[in-house]
Amino acid sequence: MEAAIVLPLILLVLFGIIDFGRALQQQALLTVAVREGARTAALNGTTASIQTKVQSVAGTDAVVTSTVCTGGSSTTADASVTATQPFTALTPVFALMQYYGTTSSLTTLKATGVMACTG
Repeated sequence: MEAAIVLPLILLVLFGIIDFGRALQQQALLTVAVREGARTAALNGTTASIQTKVQSVAGTDAVVTSTVCTGGSSTTADASVTATQPFTALTPVFALMQYYGTTSSLTTLKATGVMACTG
């Protein structure tokens, strides 16, 4: 009888740990991707090469916006790359959380990388 009461709660916690771990891993991967994209942008890369670099690391579903350095950029200027990527949970934990008023920030990951222009 006790197992019938406690088992759903234990499974909910276990599934929550699994999905939050996956979200954290994908957020870290997206952060690495925008850092690489910002490095490419700082070295006078094109918008297409930045997008290719970010999507090769983070996946093709990442949406990339960037500010690139040009040959005439001063050394105090910065290149920036921002990427957003949808996150799909494998378990129903995030769907249950939305019933309690959480925002959509759990289903969309975002990262920004900034690097100084080399001039």
